[in-house]
Amino acid sequence: MTSEAIQKTTRHAVIRRPEMREAVLTLGTIEIALSEYATTGLLALGIGPRGCGKTNAGQLMAEQLSSQGWVAVLFDPEGEMETMYGDAVASVDELRERLRRRDKPILVVRVATAEQFVPYGRAVLEVADELRKPLFIVIDEGQVFSAPRKRSACLGEAADIINEFADRGRKRAVDLYMTALRYTGSVHRSLFAHTNLTLIGCQNDAAGWAALSPQFKSAGITFRDLSSLGPAEFFCISRRGIDKTKMQMAEALKRVAPAAEPVRRHLPATFSQWDRAMREMPVERLARLSPDVVSLLGTVAGLSPHQVAVGQTALSDEIQAR
Repeated sequence: MTSEAIQKTTRHAVIRRPEMREAVLTLGTIEIALSEYATTGLLALGIGPRGCGKTNAGQLMAEQLSSQGWVAVLFDPEGEMETMYGDAVASVDELRERLRRRDKPILVVRVATAEQFVPYGRAVLEVADELRKPLFIVIDEGQVFSAPRKRSACLGEAADIINEFADRGRKRAVDLYMTALRYTGSVHRSLFAHTNLTLIGCQNDAAGWAALSPQFKSAGITFRDLSSLGPAEFFCISRRGIDKTKMQMAEALKRVAPAAEPVRRHLPATFSQWDRAMREMPVERLARLSPDVVSLLGTVAGLSPHQVAVGQTALSDEIQAR
């Protein structure tokens, strides 16, 4: 085959993303118009400890985008997605065929290791390069398939494939969401360089704040703000700035999640609990809490004399400290 013939067989039209023009992601109280990402594609990361809602966020995006023209591929290392979206593909060939036929909006790929991920990742790249039709890739527990530095051969190859999703996805109509436990030391550094939508969940590791603080400094957000985030609550860093949001539950997750019991609020009982409760209150408001007022409030609330005494001590210390 001549070089001219090779060029003809590999020539592609300039990639256009018409699906991005009207597509919208609704993440809790935030609405993100994907027209802002038409020239770059969407590369999103969800960062936070286990249980903060990162996986639900990925499912939410997958459900919304799959109803707007994308085929979503969920790489599932935990085996949970099949109970919500149907059986995982049985083989690499089935994944390849499903992606070509585009007859199912959400596909589940069950992979527990980097070695298992590699052939499926290659298949996604192959079909994406061939068809150039919108795909949304969700990689849960990204630290299983990527790393800050290459280690084993399989992990290095898996990381290269994910980096290719990020680096060249724009020209193949591939968008990506990946979860990770920490902002540093969990996935390959180049992913952070390309990210244009980041969800930061609860952060309990003060050492990791050094990497996050530059992004939040201008907005006046502190480590305390991050550590106080509850389940499904995130700071969302997008092209519109930084917003705090609480994610709604993905539809598939609603069908299988147990009903949550109402949270019973507890009044402060220890010095540290009183201290946390009063830390955000303005001094003027604290100054109005005289011993008589505290005693009356304690009686109305049903506090024990010990709890009231502890609260008065914490209040006095807080006012003096300010």
